[in-house]
Amino acid sequence: MKIKDLLKLKRKIIVRKKLLNFLLVWFNPRNTLMIILSKNLDKHIAKYQQILSLQHRHEKYRLDMVRLAIA
Repeated sequence: MKIKDLLKLKRKIIVRKKLLNFLLVWFNPRNTLMIILSKNLDKHIAKYQQILSLQHRHEKYRLDMVRLAIA
């Protein structure tokens, strides 16, 4: 995934998080709207974490190959 797409996803997470916190002032957390927003935020966070995990594994694998080649 490109950095631009990763930044878009991060921005979506931040916006939804702020919106959810703002709306929790007036609405009950059990409200249907709050549940939908929370699930949507969870979906984006899970996707973001999955991408970061894959990038970390890829970089770790590359570093291991470099170390193996040097040794």
